[in-house]
Amino acid sequence: MHAVIDGAVVAGLPDKLKTADCAGWDCLQRGALAPEAAQRAAYIVELLPDAAFTGWLLGEVNAGFDGWGVLTTSRQPLLAMREHSRDLAEVRTPEGRRRPWRWWDAELLDTLLPSLTPPQLDAVFAPGQQIACPGKVQWVWWQRLDGVIDRQVRELQG
Repeated sequence: MHAVIDGAVVAGLPDKLKTADCAGWDCLQRGALAPEAAQRAAYIVELLPDAAFTGWLLGEVNAGFDGWGVLTTSRQPLLAMREHSRDLAEVRTPEGRRRPWRWWDAELLDTLLPSLTPPQLDAVFAPGQQIACPGKVQWVWWQRLDGVIDRQVRELQG
């Protein structure tokens, strides 16, 4: 399982990652970043099931930071998912200009995914991938089933 975490939402994320007990992580922005940009960047993290970092993310971060990011399940390794996530983080306008896109925004996904064509969905979903948008009271899971987008809402037990 991978998490895409928004550093603009989770303060101090780069420092936390330096000591994280995870299988690996990387920034979604290419190249060297100035310290301020690194603090606000998004990162992809390969989570370990029983790790303290995973507990912190799904507990403290999920409870305290709305819109912190998404979880993805995939058969792909970290580097492949990093490249896939980087590709999604940049869109082209009809005029051909490149623009950043914070695709890990749950509200954006909720609006956009149902309106995408099958080829566009193929571009969003890596092979075997599901996207989970965690929330305080419910999680929304997105996946492709037989070429069609499937949205499931799972209420959290209180």
